[in-house]
Amino acid sequence: MASGVFDLLHLGHVRYLEEAKKAGGENAELIVIVARDSTVEKRKGYRPVIPENQRRALVESLKVVDEAVLG
Repeated sequence: MASGVFDLLHLGHVRYLEEAKKAGGENAELIVIVARDSTVEKRKGYRPVIPENQRRALVESLKVVDEAVLG
């Protein structure tokens, strides 16, 4: 399991997710929790550039990710 905002997805995000999956072992599934817009706004003081549903879909489209959910 991994979590994050993943706004303006970049190579660092992909490497983080690859390491998270690797840490789970050979047959691990990676579930990623993508922060909701409201959570980001409360914690960081601004809304993400990319809306939450699009960020979730982008993360889930990565080969290393088995499932992405909003949380």
